Formats: sequence, C-alpha cells, structure tokens
Amino acid sequence: MLIAFQDRLRLPWRGGAKRISPAAVAPAFIIPLMLGLATLNSKTAIVLMLTMVGFSIWGLQLAKKTATRTNFFLSWTVFSVFYMIVIFECQVPLLELVPEENYFLMFFTCAGIYCLYRTHRLAPLNLVSAQYGTTPKDELPGIAEASSGEEQAEAQTTLQMESVLDLNDADVVDIDTAERAGLMHGQPNICESCRKVTPRRAYHCQVCGTCVKRRSHHSYWLNCCIGERNHSWYISGLFTSLVALILGANLTLTSICHPFLVLRPFGYAVLLPDDCSEVFESFELGISFVVACYSLLIANYITFLLARQAFLWWNDTTLHEYKRAANAAAANRSRIWSNWRAILK
Repeated sequence: MLIAFQDRLRLPWRGGAKRISPAAVAPAFIIPLMLGLATLNSKTAIVLMLTMVGFSIWGLQLAKKTATRTNFFLSWTVFSVFYMIVIFECQVPLLELVPEENYFLMFFTCAGIYCLYRTHRLAPLNLVSAQYGTTPKDELPGIAEASSGEEQAEAQTTLQMESVLDLNDADVVDIDTAERAGLMHGQPNICESCRKVTPRRAYHCQVCGTCVKRRSHHSYWLNCCIGERNHSWYISGLFTSLVALILGANLTLTSICHPFLVLRPFGYAVLLPDDCSEVFESFELGISFVVACYSLLIANYITFLLARQAFLWWNDTTLHEYKRAANAAAANRSRIWSNWRAILK
C-alpha cells in the first residue's frame, strides 16, 4: 500500500505529472504543526524546540551512517525559509519597524537564498567526469584484464608511496601526501570506489556515488556536495543567511517584546528585547516569538558551520581532508598502544 501511495503521489506539471517523494512533502506539514503547537505556552515551546533539534541531529547522523541521498533536509530548509518569511511579513507588527529595516532584511534574505541556490546548481560541476585525464581509458579494467604495463605502473606507484612513508619522520603520513608524491612523478590518482583517474584533492562521495573535485563535505541541507566550484557560494550563502536570521529575530523580538536601547550609532537606535513574558497571550505574538527563537537556533548552527569553515581555511584544508588526517592519527595512536601492550605482555 505504501509503494502504491508513493507511486500515485504526483504533481501535475507541464509535459506530464511529476512524482513527489513523501520525504520532500513531510516538512511542509511537520514544521507548521510544531511551530503552531509551540505557541501554547513557554514549556511546550521549549520541549518542541529541543525535540526539533534532537530529531535533526538524529536524522543527520542516520543519513551519514547509511550514506542515504534524500530530499528531506533540503525540503526542510526550503519550507523553513518560506514559513519564516510569511510569518514575519504577515504576523509581526511591521508598524513598529522602520521601512529601511525591512528592506535590509529582505536584501540579506534574497542574497542568502540566491547564494545557496547557486551552491546547489553548481554542484554537478564538481563531479569528476569519465573523460578526465590524459589516459585513453579512465575506467580501470578488472584484475584479470590488467595489462603488464598497467601492472608495472601500479607497482611503481606502490613503491613511490612506500618511499614517501619511509622518508617521512612524522608518526602519521596522510594518504593525500602519498597521492601528491605520485602526481609529482607523473602518476595519476585512481579512485578505489569508482575506479576513475581523478584530479588532485578529489575524493569519492558515497552519497553522490562519484568523485568530487576538492571535496569538502556532502551538505544534506542542500542535498549536494560542497567542492571546488560551489564552495565560495556556500560560504557566502551561510554568511548572508546568518545576517538575515539574526536581523529578523532581533526585529521580531523587539517588536513583540518590551525593548531597551543598547546604543545609538550615527543616530540609529540599536534595540534588544527585554521582557517577553506576554508573548503567549495571543496567537499572533506567540507564533512570532516561536519563529524568532527558531531563527536563532538555526543562526547558532550556521555560526558553528562558519567557524568550522574558517578553521579549515586557516589550515588550508577541507573538511574531508581534515577528517582523513584525524582518522589516520587515531589509527596510528591505536597501533602504537597495541604495540606497547604486546611488549608489556
């Protein structure tokens, strides 16, 4: 019955009906339901917000563990932005706001949406095509079909990697170091998963099922890989979205709560909310308050993402390379500890 329901769930479209995934439709009902229930009182709002955070973390960990490609988180992002814009423009008392404040908010909102849209659209350009490289055939043959020349090249690559490992005095040698050494000697990188000749710093994505140029990570919220061609758009989208979320939350809270003056630079009053004890007395104020808190939760998560990207940029690495180095270091420490235990026995 579930399979039949999924097959019949289609949207009329030009050129024929389009099939709709239930995972892509679910956030359209889950988000307004949880936000609406959170307007009952403060305790319900806290419980539902924590539930939403816990559900998001559990869902992300499950998707990463199973390497599942899903539109659920992308749909969650799209509908969250849609509902926040609608509630801000329709429920927040805009008479309390200066028109320029609303213009600034719409500018950063549109800029964030455009940058993240470009991030998603440019993601296919990060994928390594089958025509990459100068070899006449990028796909590796089977073991039984390997020619003697290919076996000699593979043996030469192995010897070069072993020489790099022997000459390095550090405890841990990243795999990427050996790959770069192979490239300097004219040997191409070869992906063990998709068996393609790949460029330098290209890594395989289990979710996308192919190699990605200068892969950072797979963003489940955008349902695409962040790599060479869309990384700058990704950073710009995070920054502008963060500004829009913080500005929208502050304008909302200072409109429905009792604000206080922080400072007045260049004659412009900067306000912060002070007393929000009366926001749950009406649905309009309650839903505005809940959406503002929801925006601040997302802003905290984006702040973490930006801080992590700044750390990776400072170290001239990507998230994928950083995790590989960390895993290699952990494996080396485990091996050293195992050797000491064997000696002490």
